[in-house]
Amino acid sequence: MWTITRPGGIREDQVEVSQLYLAREHRILFLRGTIIAAPIRCDHFSLTVMLDDIIALNRDDPVKPITLIIDSPGGSVADGFMLYDVIKASRAPIRTIGFNCASMATIILAAGGERVLMPHSTSMLHLPSTSFEGDTKTMEIRQREVSRIKDQLVDAYMACGVTAGVKAVERGKVRKQILKDIDREYWLSAEEAIAYGLADRLATKDDLFGLESSMVLSDEAPKGY
Repeated sequence: MWTITRPGGIREDQVEVSQLYLAREHRILFLRGTIIAAPIRCDHFSLTVMLDDIIALNRDDPVKPITLIIDSPGGSVADGFMLYDVIKASRAPIRTIGFNCASMATIILAAGGERVLMPHSTSMLHLPSTSFEGDTKTMEIRQREVSRIKDQLVDAYMACGVTAGVKAVERGKVRKQILKDIDREYWLSAEEAIAYGLADRLATKDDLFGLESSMVLSDEAPKGY
C-alpha cells in the first residue's frame, strides 16, 4: 500500500484503518464531500463506497442498525437517488446524522429511519440546477426533465416525512410550501430543520460515541449533546 501524508501529518493508511474499524466494528459510515459516483469519485467517503458498504453490511447482518454520518454540499441528483433508493431498501435500519447538509444531501439525511442533527449544523434546500445547450427542441426536452426532477425531489421530501412546517399536514399544502421555499436557497438551523421535518431530533453523546460516553464526557456540553 502506498503511504500518502496529508496536511497535518495524517497518513492515508491511517484514514483507511479508521474507516475499516468504524465500518466493521460499529457499522458507522461517512458520506463526505460532493455526492457523485465512480469513476469521478471513489475515495473512502464517496457515494460509491457508501452504496457498497450498505449492501455489504446488510448481507453481514440485516437486523443490526447502520449509522451514516453526512457532511456534504450536495451534488448529482441522479447519483444521490441511487443512495436514497439503497437506504430505503435496506433491511438493516439506517440512522442518519447530519453535520452540514445542502441540496441532495438533505434528501439523504431525510431518508434515514431515524434522523438526527448536530446542534450547530446547517441545512440548505434549493431547486435543481443545470445548464442548457443546443437548439430550441433540445432545450424544451431538458426543461421538461428539470421539471420532472424538481417534482421527484419534492416527492422524496414528502415521502420522508418533511412537512415544511405546515401544521395541518395536507399533501397539497406541504408541496406548495416546499416549492415556495426552494425557489431560492433556503437555509435552516438544526432546530429549524427539525421543525421542517428534515430530522427528528438533535444528536446526543450516545449517537456519536456509544452508550459508554455518558460515563466519561462532561454533562456541560452544548444543547443536544
